[in-house]
Amino acid sequence: MALGTVLAGRWRPPVSALTFTAWQLVAGGLLLAPLALTIEPRLPRLTLDNWVGFIWLGVFGAAVSYLLWFRGLARLGPQAVSPLVLLSPVTAVLLGWFLASEVFTPLQVLGVALVLGSVLASQRGGAATAAKAKGEIGEPAVRAP
Repeated sequence: MALGTVLAGRWRPPVSALTFTAWQLVAGGLLLAPLALTIEPRLPRLTLDNWVGFIWLGVFGAAVSYLLWFRGLARLGPQAVSPLVLLSPVTAVLLGWFLASEVFTPLQVLGVALVLGSVLASQRGGAATAAKAKGEIGEPAVRAP
């Protein structure tokens, strides 16, 4: 994931974000298929609920999320987007609290707060660094006459 994020920021493929995402998912699937076919047990007969779950995870859990991810990388760069990966488990925790009435310990709440604080700090730090590089903060940029 880290290597792909950095390389996606450097490589600007001559295809749409949707095509780029589709090829990323196909490549990942091809790499994992031999291992899954040899190690994982055979699936039982799938029910309609199973198919709906697979389709949901395939479309929204993979295709749409990766499409948004690579589109964000292309527009914002890896420095701005990479810390957002940390929000995925926080989102899962908050959904568990909101939808499943899960209860968390003070230490777990502290963990969520630390993640949110670190993502916010990284976003603010990245914006300040970018602005300074453009000469918007600190010493004025030297301009040629």
